[in-house]
Amino acid sequence: MDRIKAYVVGLKNPLEMMKLLGWIGALAVAYATLASLGGKPKPWEDSKPHYLTGEMSDFVRTFPTQAMPTIALTGEDGEVTLAEVADGRTLVVNLWATWCAPCLEELPTLEALQREHGDEVQVVLVAVEPGDGSAQRAMLERLGVSSPTLLLDPRLRFARTFSENLTLPITVVYDGRGREVGSLVGNADWNAPEAVRLVRAIGAGALPR
Repeated sequence: MDRIKAYVVGLKNPLEMMKLLGWIGALAVAYATLASLGGKPKPWEDSKPHYLTGEMSDFVRTFPTQAMPTIALTGEDGEVTLAEVADGRTLVVNLWATWCAPCLEELPTLEALQREHGDEVQVVLVAVEPGDGSAQRAMLERLGVSSPTLLLDPRLRFARTFSENLTLPITVVYDGRGREVGSLVGNADWNAPEAVRLVRAIGAGALPR
């Protein structure tokens, strides 16, 4: 290092100094080019929004957005549509079944999301299995889940609008205008900070592009 300093100090000729600066510039350009060819993406190069991380890393954006299904589901007071339940709020719709172990693990996190953020979001649990709802209500009671709205899809008419080959659980998020923003297949903690951030962002109109 001392020899380099001595060499730079000893440069009396402006042309020699310009050559040295030219070499330094060329090396900097070469380094930047090589760095851009691989390795971990830089923060400004990563196209994934910052709130699709952690528990929400598997959330997939629906593009273009789709309208909320109008298929009637069965509630406590008869048939009802999702639009009637949402009432202009962000809607988190979870497709589940009593025989689905990952579903049962996930349900308490949806209870927490509804209980703690119910002024911003409406959580709907759609049971996609035959039955009159008694088995589903008993299971939810056993899990301590009471805040979300329970709806039934015994013939799977609603569920099949998403997929013929269902892999449960599936959680679909709609914005306040009734548009499907995206979905997540599999178990997730819907009360994790990143999940709450995502739901709030959708409620504020910041669609995860």
